[in-house]
Amino acid sequence: MRCAGSQVLEPEWTSVASSHKSLLSIDCSINSALCNEFGIISYPALRYFDGHGYTKSYRGPRRASAAHRPTVTKLDDETTASFQSVDDTVVIAHVNPRDEHITTALRAIASQFEDRASFGLVDTAGTTAVDCYNNRDEQKFTLSDLTAIDAISKLVQSCIAPLIGEFTRANELDYLQSGKSLVFFFETSSDAREAYVNKMRPVAKMYKEYLSFVTVDGDEYADFAAPLGLTADEFPALSVQNPRLGQTFPYPSGADITPETVGAFVMDIVQGKVKPWDGQRRQDKARAHDEL
Repeated sequence: MRCAGSQVLEPEWTSVASSHKSLLSIDCSINSALCNEFGIISYPALRYFDGHGYTKSYRGPRRASAAHRPTVTKLDDETTASFQSVDDTVVIAHVNPRDEHITTALRAIASQFEDRASFGLVDTAGTTAVDCYNNRDEQKFTLSDLTAIDAISKLVQSCIAPLIGEFTRANELDYLQSGKSLVFFFETSSDAREAYVNKMRPVAKMYKEYLSFVTVDGDEYADFAAPLGLTADEFPALSVQNPRLGQTFPYPSGADITPETVGAFVMDIVQGKVKPWDGQRRQDKARAHDEL
């Protein structure tokens, strides 16, 4: 598929494929039945086949330089800074030699998450700490209290989670039970959803303690639209839902969806200037602006 993400991946994939004969490319616009069989819903998608019927989604670095990287890369003061940007998610543990158990724990966790993050280890004479860089969303997570047995694992999971994720049936409960309100953006084009994510990151970062911003494939999950006060064939569209209170606030139909307008819409909801959807019909643009 010739979406923007696929075009970015293609030269990296071609570089690795030249020396790895077990790699195969599939055009889902031609082999749609095969892609459907393996649950491909967005592009580009990578799958690992072990030759014994087991299939696994690959969610790790999509750069040729990462193909031969060890599970945990040994770093020093000169290489640590450059390693921070080698992947979308990078974990660097600064470990004092007396905390050898942290090194052991890091290697175990790296084996678990190596398809989604790159791991580095550097010795320090100071206090042991772990930094995680979410480079796609420009976020840094730091952990200095390592007493809990699952502390590093929780750090990595928080760091890996995208600021604006894709809402699907597989993760629906996770989002609905997070305790946060959800800002849904529906669009049929993967390129348009990616563009929305790129421009909406500042707003999502500003409200991340209270709101989860998610995108929804309008073709694959059109049935999600109606319960949110939206019309299935009118995308792009946006709606805010508070699962805890059972309230839904459809964004004005036809209005521009920009960081400024969405941020203002969220603030108007908080201040009570927008009434919850009554379940009857979606707000039209003129009526919504009158209420605002």
